[in-house]
Amino acid sequence: MNTKQVEELTGITRQNIRYYEKQGLLEPVRETGNAYRDYSKEDVRRLKLIKMLRMLDMPLKEIESILNEEVSLKEAAARQQEALQKQQRQLQAAIEVCTSIHKEKTETVDVDSYLEKMENMSQNGGIFARIVDDYKQVALQEQQGKITFYTSQDVNTAGMFEKVLREYALEQNVKFQMIKPGMYPEFTLEGVTYTAARILEGNEETGKAVVKIVCKRKKYEKIEREIPEKRRMFFQGVHTVSVNIRRHRLKSILNGVISLLIVLVMSFYLGNLNSAKLQLKELPEKLTVSAQVWNVCAELKSGLFIPQRVLDTVYGSSHTKQIAEGVEFLGYLQDSGREESDLYMLTGMNRTDAVEEFSEEDITWADGWDWKKFQESRDVCIVNGTFSEERQTQMKDTLSFSMERYRQNMAGVSLERESLETVNMEVVGVGDFSNVDKETDVPDVILPLEMGKRIFEDCDKTYFASSLSFVVKDPMELNALKKELKDAGLQSVIQGSPASFAGAGLKIDDAVFIDTVTSLKKSLSLLEGFLPFVLLVVVMLGYIVPHLLLQGRREEYAIMRALGTGRRRCSLLFFTEHFLLAAAGGVAGAMTGLLFQSADIRDALLVWVLFLACYAAGTAAAMWMFGRFSVAAVLSHRD
Repeated sequence: MNTKQVEELTGITRQNIRYYEKQGLLEPVRETGNAYRDYSKEDVRRLKLIKMLRMLDMPLKEIESILNEEVSLKEAAARQQEALQKQQRQLQAAIEVCTSIHKEKTETVDVDSYLEKMENMSQNGGIFARIVDDYKQVALQEQQGKITFYTSQDVNTAGMFEKVLREYALEQNVKFQMIKPGMYPEFTLEGVTYTAARILEGNEETGKAVVKIVCKRKKYEKIEREIPEKRRMFFQGVHTVSVNIRRHRLKSILNGVISLLIVLVMSFYLGNLNSAKLQLKELPEKLTVSAQVWNVCAELKSGLFIPQRVLDTVYGSSHTKQIAEGVEFLGYLQDSGREESDLYMLTGMNRTDAVEEFSEEDITWADGWDWKKFQESRDVCIVNGTFSEERQTQMKDTLSFSMERYRQNMAGVSLERESLETVNMEVVGVGDFSNVDKETDVPDVILPLEMGKRIFEDCDKTYFASSLSFVVKDPMELNALKKELKDAGLQSVIQGSPASFAGAGLKIDDAVFIDTVTSLKKSLSLLEGFLPFVLLVVVMLGYIVPHLLLQGRREEYAIMRALGTGRRRCSLLFFTEHFLLAAAGGVAGAMTGLLFQSADIRDALLVWVLFLACYAAGTAAAMWMFGRFSVAAVLSHRD
């Protein structure tokens, strides 16, 4: 065929045909005598291939490699696909910038801002794209660098192995050259160096053993030039692990599910452990422990004589709060007689709970008054509602009482009354004691505590409190408080002790708290005692699960070893595969635990880390044991 005919058949212009000839892509024969070009059918096919590849924007250098059979068409097409995808990303970024400029509301565009943005996109996108491209290139070479075929011949010697390889090369019509004969031979196919291994496999249909030959390319000159060795080794490992996970997907799913269940159980365990700790921590706030001063025989908790040293200790302790102190008086109204029926009980107090079940809500105040102002004032009082009805007392009325108090006789077992002074007080509130237990002695008149103390001081009398109660600030420090109070002269109440009016007994309502603390500590101790056992179980599962799942993969491991991968790297790849599956399953388990609210985010992360550490230790031991076999024995089915 002449040039014009070739133009018509291919659609390529004469100039381009001449250009391809100059570039060495085409060498048509010349007619003898006139030296006219005579194009063959192969030349036409060659030109059509060049046209197709140029339409794919493939460089002439790459086309030349394909035509010279230096690289396969599939491999070159894969490379061109990556190059086109890279261009596509760059074009998409440019389109986004153009769209952004088009949307600007003004004609003036911030060029510096757009330039900086484009440079950042180029730099960041370029780095990421290079990493992705490098991985794709390595993955492609790994996929294309393996040849697998079967033979029915026995391959028991190096000579038989070479014979099988030569027959395969002849069938594929490729050039073969043996470099290093042996049971793991090195050879070249079309100039590309391979190493090979053989393994016996059973044929399910015939029941007879067949020999599987696995060949792996040793070097990738282009990749080795373009990609650093460490990155290339890393990408090869990533590709191998990902392929193995997909190939053994059922085992991979099983590994992930087991990991999920382990982490879920650990989440529930740690959740119970933390719940017990939290309950123990919050117990002092939820269970109030109160204490009261009684006489030693536990008959009286009011009308006592509580000395100043006890008061100083209670007020000065860092373990007490909500201290309720009361001091009792007797009083006759000035406008009444001195009959016993005209005798009233007056109590000075600093808190309303000095009287059980009485609170500030039970007080009706005069305008502008409340408990805080009442405590800071003097010569004021709150009257019992019953007293107010009997005496027809109104707010702002002034009451005048002749004050008395009880004092102990010399023996301390009986009381006698002692006159103090006359006190005038303005009524600023009325108390409703209807909610108070009827067996409780309620005062007719309430005074501010400091006013009661001042009466003792004005009359030059030694002050004794009549009642004292408080709340333990931190019940976990109960023993320290008991020691302080013991040093101040208080002792535990003892039923049947001699009667006395001395406030020397102490009753602490701590039985429920102590029982609860004891129960929680036992539970916590039991759970904490199980922690080493739980971690040991995870380590054992980390050994057992990979050990069982790897039983059918000895041949795969042996082939990798036979094809030149070191034992350490093989074990590391298998370990990484199981570790990643366990990590993924662990994440799913931790998220499930969060969903069931068995643990918070911090605890879920802690469980995941503990699981991975223990599981990795067991898996490492399994990998160490797994690799201890003869590669040759496995490949020949003698193990």
